[in-house]
Amino acid sequence: MNRLSVMFIVVGLALGGLAQVPVAVVNGEPIAREELDSATRLNQILFNLYFQYPRFAQSLLNTPEGKAFLIRYQRDVLEDLILRKIQLQEARARRLSADPVRVEELVNQTLEYIKSYYNLTDEGLVAELANEGLTLEEFKAQLRPQAEEQALLEALKEAITAEATVSEEEISAYYQAYPSQFLDAQGQILPLSEVRLKIASLLISQKRDSLWQEWLKKAREAANVQINL
Repeated sequence: MNRLSVMFIVVGLALGGLAQVPVAVVNGEPIAREELDSATRLNQILFNLYFQYPRFAQSLLNTPEGKAFLIRYQRDVLEDLILRKIQLQEARARRLSADPVRVEELVNQTLEYIKSYYNLTDEGLVAELANEGLTLEEFKAQLRPQAEEQALLEALKEAITAEATVSEEEISAYYQAYPSQFLDAQGQILPLSEVRLKIASLLISQKRDSLWQEWLKKAREAANVQINL
């Protein structure tokens, strides 16, 4: 396969994103091929693979096993998008809203990640954005919808797991079961009174994770999902 051929394959994959048939429909709401392509970044991955590891890329594109792997990868990512869609639907049904403070925090976290990844100062980021015809505020506005979704999902998880509680008996049982986790610098076991809050926080976190995973499983099973991939 020459470079021109792989270009046609990548372009073909991109054009597939223009198809009107959604890759999935979740409780009546579609997930577009374009959304899946953006999440998988498959076009970019294949393009980079071909020019860096052409033999590997050819195996992916030309063998049944390789094609099956690519389909499996797309299905795995699609499942993540389906779960996200279900969560957003539930959040809307509960009339939850994204905390503006949290949204701004997430936007700033993304900016910090970009600066760190590209080794940019604040001024450097502004300059790079200017080269793209954007101001910092315009770029933040582009980041905000994704941050709002993330904050909304966090609000949903908080609402679903709010009932998690831990008893004194559970705290004591954990302390007695794992004494080696509570040693001081001299190797002596710290008294329960000094580690109680730490244990309670750990157990609450575990219970919330359990409640969340249980809710996700039931919500996925109850959802009306049609997959066209």
